[in-house]
Amino acid sequence: MLPSGVEAFTRRKARFGLWTWVALALIGVVLFYTVVLWLNWPFTKQALTDTLQERSLRTVTIDRFRDTYFPPGCVAEGVRFLHVRNKNRPPLLSIGKLVIEDSYPGLLLFRHRLTVVRVVGLHLVVPAAEPAGEPSPMMPLTYSKSSKSLPIDTIFADGAILEFQSHSPGKQPFRMNVSRLALHNVGSDTPITYDVTLNNSDLPGEIRSTGAWGPWKPKQPGMTPLHGKYVYRNANLAAFPAISGALNSNGKFSGNLSRVFARGTAEITDFQVKDTSHRRRVRARYEAIIDATNGNVVLNRVVTEFDRTSLVFDGSIAGEKPKPGKVVSLDVSSSGARIEDLIDLFISSSRSPMTGDIRLHGHIVLPPGAAPLLERVSIEGAFGVEASKFTDRQTERELARLSVSAIKGDKEEDRENPQTVLSNVDGQVDATDGVARLSHVSFTVPGAKALLSGTFSLTNYNSNLSGLLITKGDVSDATTGIKSFLVKALTPFFRKRHHTKVVPFKISGPYGKTSIKLNPGSKPE
Repeated sequence: MLPSGVEAFTRRKARFGLWTWVALALIGVVLFYTVVLWLNWPFTKQALTDTLQERSLRTVTIDRFRDTYFPPGCVAEGVRFLHVRNKNRPPLLSIGKLVIEDSYPGLLLFRHRLTVVRVVGLHLVVPAAEPAGEPSPMMPLTYSKSSKSLPIDTIFADGAILEFQSHSPGKQPFRMNVSRLALHNVGSDTPITYDVTLNNSDLPGEIRSTGAWGPWKPKQPGMTPLHGKYVYRNANLAAFPAISGALNSNGKFSGNLSRVFARGTAEITDFQVKDTSHRRRVRARYEAIIDATNGNVVLNRVVTEFDRTSLVFDGSIAGEKPKPGKVVSLDVSSSGARIEDLIDLFISSSRSPMTGDIRLHGHIVLPPGAAPLLERVSIEGAFGVEASKFTDRQTERELARLSVSAIKGDKEEDRENPQTVLSNVDGQVDATDGVARLSHVSFTVPGAKALLSGTFSLTNYNSNLSGLLITKGDVSDATTGIKSFLVKALTPFFRKRHHTKVVPFKISGPYGKTSIKLNPGSKPE
């Protein structure tokens, strides 16, 4: 038996030898992986260049490059994606700084996947689509089967700028500023999930959207699937030349890039058409199909509500290449609307010239252009107004005078209150170049019926209407003074049919100074 001191020394020596071997093994492993990483270090300038070129299908240049080791990765500055044919032109895509980060456990396990990529100062210029409508083939983060391309867990691209060029010479590009963008699972043959916050130059306001899209279809970009939801806050409609107000909207969408099905709600506070005096709250529910490859929109159903009016729209907002801009083409109908709500949209007067319930259906076309809205828009349709009145006292008094003269020949029990003057208005309207042309218009007043046609200016509110009053009353009571004397003298010459008189009359003048006069010898168009 060994002495206790010798035995303790032997045990310490054995433990020392064990830890020595463990340390040597660890050093060997570290040296082995160091050599492996040195021989297969993925973060080289050439490897990054090859990957970006393979993803974008175009030449890529990098101004400055350096490796980083804690964490492992690299930094590339001045990254530019050149044009395919004319490489001297300004690049379509440029990146101020590209920071790639990974982890040593991931490298040692040969995971073949990057952890984080940070894109700083990204500026993307999207050229105008070709006449065929095909989008730009550049998509540098699409799925690739190449062994050189590594999938990426997360890409951050805060502060990116996207510019969409126009075919119109001299027109400023449509610009989107991305304040926050996170892409997840990029480069795999699976959808890319995203979380983005941005605003655009055409309609300033904050857009927040989350969802997924892809995998990218390089041969058929329009078939690339996507889905998600969005919230649009405080969009300033004053960016448009014809209207103003603050838009808030939210909705969901799904489909593919060439056919995105979207539905949602929108609300506009303080909505106003320029050069008018009326503001209101407008609410809408919509269903639409969007072609994201060319920006065309098909509206399946849009229900719009404001004041006491509800309107239903369907149609399209679309353009045809190479013509610039898009044409708004809408069918509109309503069985629950007020005529004063509709007129107030377009007038600067504090009161609508007419009130009452209205039924309508029609078609609206608004082409692109710089002219005022009322000069560009064209409207055609039919309408019916019930229990309506003119709000101008002079117009109402003169129309009431026609009514009073008409009911004088009726029985007492058949007489109506002349204060409720105008009812059962029906007709057709065709508006172009700021002028509404009315035709086949008919209305009734107590004891009489009228037919008329003519024009009404949407810009200066001037009326020029002529018509026929069909009445059993005494026509001479419809006017006063010397006019009454002349009308009494002419009364025997008015056409009569079984005690019914057919009397021509005319409505003319600007709103507030409108006059209604008998007009012998004339007839409506």
